[in-house]
Amino acid sequence: MNCYLAIPTLFLAATIGLAQPGSLIGYEQIGSMEAGEIETALNIAFGMDAPTSIYSISMYSITYEIQTSDGTTDTLSGAVAFPHDPTRAFPIASYQHGTTILDNNVPSITGLSADNLEITLIAMIASSNGFITGFPDYMGLGISEGYHPYIIADPYMLAVTNLIRAIKHLAFEIDPIGSFQWNNQLYLLGYSEGGYATMAAQKGIEESLLDELPITASFPMAGPYDLAGTMVDYFLSIPNYPQPYYVPNVLFTHLDYYGSLDDIDQYFLPVWSDTLPILFDGTHSGWEINDLMPENPLDILLPGVLEEFIEDEEHFFRLTLLENTLLDWVPITPTYLIHGMGDDIVPYANSEVAYIDFILGGALDVTLVNFSESEGGHAELALPCIFEAYEIMLQYQELNSKGDIDGDGDLSENDIELLVQYILNGNEMRTYESWAGDWDYDNINSIFDLTAISLLID
Repeated sequence: MNCYLAIPTLFLAATIGLAQPGSLIGYEQIGSMEAGEIETALNIAFGMDAPTSIYSISMYSITYEIQTSDGTTDTLSGAVAFPHDPTRAFPIASYQHGTTILDNNVPSITGLSADNLEITLIAMIASSNGFITGFPDYMGLGISEGYHPYIIADPYMLAVTNLIRAIKHLAFEIDPIGSFQWNNQLYLLGYSEGGYATMAAQKGIEESLLDELPITASFPMAGPYDLAGTMVDYFLSIPNYPQPYYVPNVLFTHLDYYGSLDDIDQYFLPVWSDTLPILFDGTHSGWEINDLMPENPLDILLPGVLEEFIEDEEHFFRLTLLENTLLDWVPITPTYLIHGMGDDIVPYANSEVAYIDFILGGALDVTLVNFSESEGGHAELALPCIFEAYEIMLQYQELNSKGDIDGDGDLSENDIELLVQYILNGNEMRTYESWAGDWDYDNINSIFDLTAISLLID
């Protein structure tokens, strides 16, 4: 079902026995671009509005371990693009991609290519401007076996958080000269399915991992956060839908994740109960499935099932949609909900309802950013929304230099004092602090580093 991702055999053999959540299982470089190449490509694509390009970048595919809530493990894949500058520590930004059901149309496989412009553009723009950019493939896509659990919150949180851990591991494994260093900033962003995945990851991190992964800012864009409310009402009120395959994608994978595919004929018409497992096996595109779909996507359900769904609040699909509705929590991270009011795929009300719910719950730093109906629908507004998030990210972005041990952006006497304490007292140093104090790149914080940094401050 899934494409095989080549990984260095020696490294795999050395690490597989030590696998744990977030462990880096394997990696492979899949692309690089010089700053000048990126600038030329962006100028061709965007003309006078093209973003700048400061750093050359490299991209790696990586495989890493997750552990699900029931204790089982899985190996997921993803990619990371990072800027070249060994004298700087950069923020990490995790970008969650939009809907795809093809196993081979994921960041770890397409890399920096025209086959996946979404990922290529984000990598070129963000990483060439000082972000270590992670791209999870998601569970059930890329190297991961099984069906992709579409619009189910927990698997996204696991994919994102463990990808970030694996990215940090990668920095120690590749050639030190061609490696990278992260600072204490973390950003989450994504559009459509990626918007939902972003909010799911943010919610999961804030509820259980904030000490390990404090988030600088989060940008959920055009996601179906209000599954049990806005999305159900929308589908029950329209005769057709521009992307009808989204409906069986949600219902089929919810049945697979929460129930059993042995019961598929109890919910779907015979032709669909027979074909859905084949259509969502990772080898068929959404356009192929759309060509087979009825005008109203809900017509794939047995008539009695649709009636029960409408009338019964305890219906199986009602409960799974409610379980994955991302309301009734209060974000503490600066959060920017970005959405187009004319969205014809994921109604704008998803972001509006989420915003109101968060504010009423007491959220202090949530912003709703909207684009007018006249500016286009879901597809047309993908890039404008992403650029809006990127421009806001730049306002938060911090870059740290060697010697900046306290991470405040400046070299000062406080950095000298911290390094003295580390050297004399053997105080434990975090990864970033150790990197910042290691001026001569010998992996030891010593009097030689102290002298070099002191001369810079004097």
